Amino acid sequence: MKEENIKKLNKELRFLLEEERKKEITKYDLALNDEKVEIKKIAKDVYQSRGIDYQKLDKGLFNNIMNTINDLRGVFANKDAKIRKKMIWEIIYTVLILILLKLPFDLIRDIGYNYIEILTTNHLLENIWEFVFLLMYTITFICAFIVLIRNFNQKYQNINENKNE
Repeated sequence: MKEENIKKLNKELRFLLEEERKKEITKYDLALNDEKVEIKKIAKDVYQSRGIDYQKLDKGLFNNIMNTINDLRGVFANKDAKIRKKMIWEIIYTVLILILLKLPFDLIRDIGYNYIEILTTNHLLENIWEFVFLLMYTITFICAFIVLIRNFNQKYQNINENKNE
């Protein structure tokens, strides 16, 4: 039972460095003998002691996107029209910048596509090459959008907090 609990706790603490995980596992060594031990509670305590929000650690890309959208909605709430208009323009500028980010992806994709066309007549290879670059751009766009919206969210939350003080 203890070995199974150690494996579960090790998996839950995967965001920590290996040495840190080992320290934490030895700290909870006696508790891991109990078959009714709550591994997620221990992991939450460990992360909390380090100032890490355990709830947001491993939610996946979809949940990350949804949390970002909810944060953005929260920022728009309780704002006056002038600030809301400024925020909308800032989002439009951000999206335009992210669209311009596609240019280097297209350039590299086209260069590779031309080499593949010269070296082989395999259309499947050409389609795979295009798909890979489309996928890479999509992932880059989503990740950059999440980061930019979070920074945007933080900026406008700070403005709101400063006004309340």
